[in-house]
Amino acid sequence: MQLVFILRLVALLAALFVLALFGAYLATRDRKYLRIAGKTIQVVAVLAVAFALFYLFERVLLFA
Repeated sequence: MQLVFILRLVALLAALFVLALFGAYLATRDRKYLRIAGKTIQVVAVLAVAFALFYLFERVLLFA
């Protein structure tokens, strides 16, 4: 259950980070903030997929 808590914490922090980057973009109109936000979303998506695969393999191995 600790992994789920860590994943939720990472998702929450990433969401706050992306919102702050979007606010920085609105304030400065500098597209580098949008690029950083896009990369952050990609990294969080990869982490979520990796966690889902880890969870799936764990469940399959427990039943084997």
